Amino acid sequence: MSPPSAAPAPPSRAFVRRLLRAYADGELTNLIQIGHATGLWTVLANGGGTAAEIARRARLDPRYVDEWLRALAVARVLRYDARRESFHLAPSRAACLAGPGIYNLAPGSGMVAIGARHLPRVARAFRSGKGIPAAVYEPEFSRLMDDLNRRRYDALLVPEYVRLAPGLEARLRRGIRVLDFGTGSGHPVNLLARAYPRSRFVGVELARLPLARARREARSLGLRNVRFVRGGVSSLRTLGRFDLLTAFDVIHDLAWPEATVAALVRRLRPNGRVLIGEPRASSDLGENIGRTGAAYLYGVSVTYCLPVSRAGGPGGLGTCWGVERAKALLESAGVARVRVRPAPGNALAVVITGRILATHPRRRRSAEGPALARGGRSCPK
Repeated sequence: MSPPSAAPAPPSRAFVRRLLRAYADGELTNLIQIGHATGLWTVLANGGGTAAEIARRARLDPRYVDEWLRALAVARVLRYDARRESFHLAPSRAACLAGPGIYNLAPGSGMVAIGARHLPRVARAFRSGKGIPAAVYEPEFSRLMDDLNRRRYDALLVPEYVRLAPGLEARLRRGIRVLDFGTGSGHPVNLLARAYPRSRFVGVELARLPLARARREARSLGLRNVRFVRGGVSSLRTLGRFDLLTAFDVIHDLAWPEATVAALVRRLRPNGRVLIGEPRASSDLGENIGRTGAAYLYGVSVTYCLPVSRAGGPGGLGTCWGVERAKALLESAGVARVRVRPAPGNALAVVITGRILATHPRRRRSAEGPALARGGRSCPK
């Protein structure tokens, strides 16, 4: 006869409260996404009012708007005036939820929604060890990434990011060849092409839908110095050599990161440069514990980045692979003078710069590696 099991430990009241806060914040994230999708944040940023008044200005159903406003008042996002039964959004909060500025964080709520939509597939991947193709998340994911980053790139890519690489701006003005790998919807490379008309740009992307958006935007801007190629790293063989490699939010999603980065670096001429954007985290887990930004990035990693990277190969770097590992990977591929700096206007990202030395021993290697055979899956942005 087996001994009686021990009585369960009494629940920690503090941890129960912590879970309830987490669930409440999850629902708040959904409410933020609804406000972003319906334009309600823009309406509130232009002035408060009763539920009926706000619904009329937003051209939405008043009962749904009323319940949404009440929920946000309870969450203390909105101020509620009981005497007038009106709702108001403080200007300092409106800057985080509406408008064209770089501090509008409302689009970030969509990342949680996309992850939640695919949780059953992610759970199956936990059991099988397989990945989830990036195409499964389309077209929502690439649209979300564009929404998340467009304002920041508009304001900061040319005047701030480019200047982090010494001498790069002058070279771009004179005219060089630029490869943007994993170009997604192409907004960063289109901005660079517009700013530096003497340089020539090539964006490479596997996903068909974001690439179509990249081409449409280039046409709408009248750009003649940029073209987009559908493919992975295997397509680079026909594209010649480049003077600058850019890759924004791509490397950590690669199925074959080491081989792909090495193949990309081999496409650069001597004295070529790299300008790379990656998530801001430490490779030391202990350094990330307790950081809200790292917790958000790890959540994105479990529901998107890790499954996508394992769909086409061993992958598995994860969103929080860390700046130390990123620096080491680039150096092992032949990038010298690697520097990592906080990304301007983005607390969750870093900008990595470096250059190619003609005498670096890695540049003499000719083996292309498995990345070329498998296409080098990248993350659509």
